[in-house]
Parts: sequence; structure tokens; C-alpha cells
Amino acid sequence: MRPEPGSARPEQGGNTESVSAFFPGNAAVAVSLSFDDARESQLQGARILDEHGIRASFYVLPSGIAAAPDRWSSVASAGHEIGNHTRTHPCSGNYAFSRTNALEDKTMEDIAADIDEAGRMIEAMLGVRPTTFAYPCGQSFIGRGSRRRSYVPLVAERFVAGRGYGGETGNMPDVCDLAHLDAYVIDGLNADTLMSLVDGGMARGEWVIMAGHDIGSDGPQTVSARDLSEFCRRLARDPRIWVAPVAEVAEHARAARAH
Repeated sequence: MRPEPGSARPEQGGNTESVSAFFPGNAAVAVSLSFDDARESQLQGARILDEHGIRASFYVLPSGIAAAPDRWSSVASAGHEIGNHTRTHPCSGNYAFSRTNALEDKTMEDIAADIDEAGRMIEAMLGVRPTTFAYPCGQSFIGRGSRRRSYVPLVAERFVAGRGYGGETGNMPDVCDLAHLDAYVIDGLNADTLMSLVDGGMARGEWVIMAGHDIGSDGPQTVSARDLSEFCRRLARDPRIWVAPVAEVAEHARAARAH
């Protein structure tokens, strides 16, 4: 049964004392906003983030940044993270758009080449080498049946962190798998619901990762610009919340674990 956004889970409790040391300034929760595919609407949405001093993670497709490389360079220069989202966005063949680019038909060599080529293209266009990755469609497998394999180890070899999609929980910073992090889908959620996810993460001392797509007024995969602005305003004014890109929080968590 899917929990309500921000709802408490008895098995985790609400004591954050053991994990708060993972976050700078003893913040009670870490929050990372992220957006996928390098969609044009995100260029306008980045301005909303900038207005509130919020730095996010943009998991880009090379084809998306190629449409406006100068504007995406400005996004990177503003302190936002540019992450790898593969070159061709392969997903399960169950999705009609991926029928000819299905993960079920891939080999480990195929997916490695797709990821590595994306990294080279992003670096060539923006001068940035991505250090974190987002799994297209949140799917981390290749092959089918007895040949089905996880490509999480491949991501772990190449990146500081790998972000999932469609998760139902935040990440406990002391035990989570940095190579396959949970992320809430935030498309269509209003500011109050977004804050409820943060409040739930705060009660449990979590790292809350949020994944969206378009930023605007309407659409099936859209975060309302108005709600995003209000959400960012609330985040920025609360000192208990540490807001940072995925790479920054992952590096911090890794260093904290080493001590």
C-alpha cells in the first residue's frame, strides 16, 4: 500500500538524532530538486530556482542541450548540477516510445556505451563532466528472463550517485545505496504536498530527492511554476532544511560515512 505523502512510517520512527550529523549545520533534512531530459521549459524554471537561491540537478539528454547550448551553459554557471541521463533514454519496451530502444534488448556493453557517449557529448557542449546519473524511467535493468541484469554496478563505477524515479520514500543518509537513490515524482503536485514530503523527511532525518520534468502552467508531466516558486520560498526560509544538488549531498554523505 502506497503511503500518503509525508506520512510517518512506524518502523522508522521520528528520531533524527543519529542522522542529523550527516547534514551541514545540523539540518534536520536534506532536499534535492531534480528535473529530467533538458526540456525547454526547464530553462525558464531555472530562473525561478535562481530567484530563491535554490540549486537543483538537471539530468540532461544531449539532444536537449544541443537545442540551446548557451542557455544550458548559463544554467550550469549559475551553480546547478548537470547530470547524465543517457544519450538515447532507453526504457522498457512496454513504453511505446521505447519499443525500438528497449532495455530488454540491451546488453551491458550497450548501456555502458550509451551512458559514456552522453557524458562525452555533455562535456563537449557545456564543459561539464557529470558526476551523477538518473535512470531513464527509473529502470535499472537490461535483458529479459534469465539474461536480465541490473546495471546499477555499472553506474556505481562511473558516478558518485545514481538517482531512481517513482520512489515512495526518502533516503536514510547513513544506509542508502548511493548508486540507486529513491526519488519522489513531483509532476502535478502543489506546494503544500511538496512541503508534506519534506516534513515527513524531516521527521525521519531523510534525504528527500524530488524528480520532475516540465515547469510551467499545465501538462501531464509538469510542475506548476507558481507552486514551484512558493515551494522554493518555503525551503529557502527554513534553516532546518539543507537544499543542495544530488552530487553535493551524495559527496557529503559519503564523506560522513567514512568518519
